[in-house]
Amino acid sequence: MAERASDEEAPASRPLLEVIGAHKAYLGVEALRAVDFTVHPGEIHALVGENGAGKSTLIKILTGVHAPDGGRLEVNGAPTVLRNPLHAEELGVYAIHQHLPLVQGMSIVDNFLLGRSRAAQRTTRWGLLSRRSAKPIVAEALAVVGLDVDVATPVSELSVPEAQLVQIARALATDAKVLMLDEPTASLTAADRDALFDRLRGMRRRGVGLVYVSHRLDEIAMLCDRATVLRNGAVVERLGKADLGVDSMIAAMLDRPVEAMYPPAPAHPSDTAVLTVSEVRVEAAAAALSLEVRAGEVLGLTGLVGAGMVELAEALAGVRPLAGGRVAVDGREVCVPSPAAAIRAGIGLVPADRADALVAGMSIERNLALSIAACSAVRGSIRGATPVLRRRKVHQAALAAIRDFGIQPREPVTPVGGLSGGNQQKVVIAKAVATRPRVLILIEPTAGVDVGARAEIYAILRQLGRSGVGIMLVSSDGQEVCGMSDRVLVLRRGAIVAELHRGTTEEEIMRHATTSSSMSSAA
Repeated sequence: MAERASDEEAPASRPLLEVIGAHKAYLGVEALRAVDFTVHPGEIHALVGENGAGKSTLIKILTGVHAPDGGRLEVNGAPTVLRNPLHAEELGVYAIHQHLPLVQGMSIVDNFLLGRSRAAQRTTRWGLLSRRSAKPIVAEALAVVGLDVDVATPVSELSVPEAQLVQIARALATDAKVLMLDEPTASLTAADRDALFDRLRGMRRRGVGLVYVSHRLDEIAMLCDRATVLRNGAVVERLGKADLGVDSMIAAMLDRPVEAMYPPAPAHPSDTAVLTVSEVRVEAAAAALSLEVRAGEVLGLTGLVGAGMVELAEALAGVRPLAGGRVAVDGREVCVPSPAAAIRAGIGLVPADRADALVAGMSIERNLALSIAACSAVRGSIRGATPVLRRRKVHQAALAAIRDFGIQPREPVTPVGGLSGGNQQKVVIAKAVATRPRVLILIEPTAGVDVGARAEIYAILRQLGRSGVGIMLVSSDGQEVCGMSDRVLVLRRGAIVAELHRGTTEEEIMRHATTSSSMSSAA
């Protein structure tokens, strides 16, 4: 294990929470191996690793969900055996998960009363919970996190950032000493993320210890004081603030340099357009946009949030209507009033939210069958004389997709809801590819996906390119756009303001995204 954080860089205070030599195995498979991890007062400590590296197992041990098979746990310096998550909360250890466990139909104050906060401890003389007594406590907790809303507001009326702040306030009302956050910015805009970071820094100043888990490594570099990197259940790197660079974290997680994430581009790119967009308007008053995607290339579309690239991509895939212009696939003009029409025309889509493309309770095989059934060109090759799909052929198609896309586990009957985020995303891509598109549009295809799965997805996209499919990569991740794109179109306020080529930089993209007002090109 490499150790870059010197003793001088480590906090000098006694740890709020410490696990020493933790071991954990499931059915004989080691999930954690001799892991040491500490959380000190007033620090933000990142926990970094691919899916399956052991992060979730460690968090479950630290919050009392699971007991370790070996090692010991200390809270405030005292050896402790956590009986369950409620016991952990009583000791000041609280977790906020990516999927917010708030009751949507209840008010903020009632959600507080469901927990073990001081608000829930205020009762009437008959032993009933009292909203009247709880309201000032809840209002005080909301004020601490900077949320100015009526405590009687139903949770269903809150935005995602507001609901997240309610969860943090609820934790603070339990007198939380350690707060663990799992992918807290997954559904936030950049502005909401920055506001959340301000709140977290305020908690750090008050001495709360924070554990930050995220696949967005640039956020870790921006926010955190140090990081512990896990790989295959073991600690492989401890990074101090000075070493918290994206490249160093990726190299530690993957045991290879960051450049290895991005497969090589074709040496001789094609000039043949598979998708031609001419004077298209997403809205009547919007700018007219023209572009082309060439066979085998990755065309990146990027810009600031709200720049218009997502709206354009969804319109080309039939998700939203076009207000004018022409779209052609392989030189033939097509009409795309719906996703089904776009699929028939040869345009596939991987949406921004994979939940929009998957039925979580269905198996990999059945999810794939839904795409096949929606595409007449494919459906006709795997059904008999009746409209019913042949189960054997669908099963064979699912096995081929699992093999070609590296989906784990490799059993077609596995429900997709039980897969990791990266494997779910591979299923979404496999579904889109199953419709045999000439151009594949992907919107934020690696959001919430660990770097190992990212590398696999990038390899899949290059393999599709080698088969002649044109790729439109819509992404706000500057490193992804620069690493994968053969050409980059930068959008600003609904207009294309720059066309850049392979080798461009995030700085150049940002300059055009924030200051350009007319179309420019750079080699």
